[in-house]
Parts: sequence; structure tokens; C-alpha cells
Amino acid sequence: MASHEPFPTEIPIFVHVAGSTPYVFYIELKGEALEAVGVLEQVTDILAGQGVPILQVSVIVSSGTVKLIVFADVREEGLVGKLVNELGKVPYTINVSYTGPLVDGFAYCDRCFPLTVGGQRAIILSRQVYEGFLKEGWRRFGTAFPVMLYMLGFESGRLAYRRHLEVAGGDVKAAVKVGEAFFQLLGYGRLEILKIDDARREAVYRVYDSFECELFKGEGEIRAGFIRGLIGGWMAARWGVEEAEDVIVREEKCIAKGDPYCEAHVWAEKR
Repeated sequence: MASHEPFPTEIPIFVHVAGSTPYVFYIELKGEALEAVGVLEQVTDILAGQGVPILQVSVIVSSGTVKLIVFADVREEGLVGKLVNELGKVPYTINVSYTGPLVDGFAYCDRCFPLTVGGQRAIILSRQVYEGFLKEGWRRFGTAFPVMLYMLGFESGRLAYRRHLEVAGGDVKAAVKVGEAFFQLLGYGRLEILKIDDARREAVYRVYDSFECELFKGEGEIRAGFIRGLIGGWMAARWGVEEAEDVIVREEKCIAKGDPYCEAHVWAEKR
């Protein structure tokens, strides 16, 4: 893996800061604002000039326009209208609106829907959701559960490969890097494909911080199901293999049994 140290990243569509009064300002700009210099600086200067701390800023580009979503701690309610008026004077601005805090210290972008990744709708499963799902599945169904997870992950991986290859412009080598990137972006873990031999239809991969296996640290045994299927299906689509039974994903290391990472060999059965 790259030597830089990863850091947790909060989804930038809400803020929760105790003691604050967060307002959300929606600033819609013409597309030309992307190539202009100093637009964001003017926005921050307006807020700073009124002594308003900025809690978070997001930039979203869609449908030919630029949307700035600015979370700011506005302690004086009467100041909001003045800020809207001043922000409306920023070059390229089409419209400015706002929403106030939902409860003390908490505000969210109530217009940010649906969530998307690479233009496709996405959902978020927080830890308490997927932990309940995975742990209860293992408790109720035992070793049959990872088999089910594998099969579901396999088809997901097949579909994902098509998208990654598209993003890579049809370049199968670049698709590997794209696949690793989306694996991390979606929160599954940090994937490193150590070896891939398309002629022999073999691969070796390593996953750091698997969301699935970290739940079972200390169990002393391999617990990957969905991740194995996901990568198995991804490789199957790459190799033109149709059936899940024709691809073997054998995990040899797993953080659930004390290893520093999960590692597996993948190969296609000769047919």
C-alpha cells in the first residue's frame, strides 16, 4: 500500500458541533465559476467579515452548475438575512438560500438526495447497521451465512467490474486501479491487488481494515464472505467466467484470526 497514513472521513452533508448554531447556506453558481479564481475566497471573506465561523464547505458540480454548501455557526439569527444578501453578490451567483439547525448543534443538507457515487445512487450502512446484520447472520445461520454472502457479493462484483472498466475507458490495466479506488471510496476497506495474471486467470489480493472481518477480531478464524464474493465476481467478469462455482477465492490470512490484513488467492477453474 501507499505509505501515506489514511484518516477517517466524515460524509460532508451534515455537522454536529455541540454548542454551535449551524446554518446551511446553499449557493448556486454558474458553471463558469469553476474556472474563475477567488470565488470561494469571496464567500469565506463575507462570513469572516461578520465574525461567523465556517464549520464545513462542500462543492457539488451537477447539471452545468456549481453548488456550494456552506455550514456556518451563526449565533445571531438577525444576521442570516444580511449574509444571504451579501453572498448573492458574489460573481456567478444564481441563487442563495438557507436552512437553520434541526436541533441544537446539528444541521444537515436536506436537499442532498439521493446520495451518489460515480453518478450512481448509493446508500450508507453505518456500523451499528451492518454489525447487527453480519453478527446476527452468523449467529442464526452459522457457516451457511458466509456462503450466502459470497453468492450475493459475487454478482455485485460482476456488475461493479463493468462500471470500473467503463470509468477506466476500456483499459483493463487501469480498471484494476479504478477497482481499488472504489473499494476504498465505498468503505469496504483498502484493497491492493498484488498479482493478476489474466492469461492464467489467477490473482492475489490483500485487504486492509476489511469492514466485514474487523467485526470478528479475536474469533480465531476466517470470516470473510461478502468481500470474497465481491472480488471473486469482479475477477470473474474480467476473465469472462459466468458461474460463481467456477471461481475459487481462498482466503489464507484474515484479521479475524489475528493477521495484520486479509489476503486471498483467486483462480478460475479450467472448463
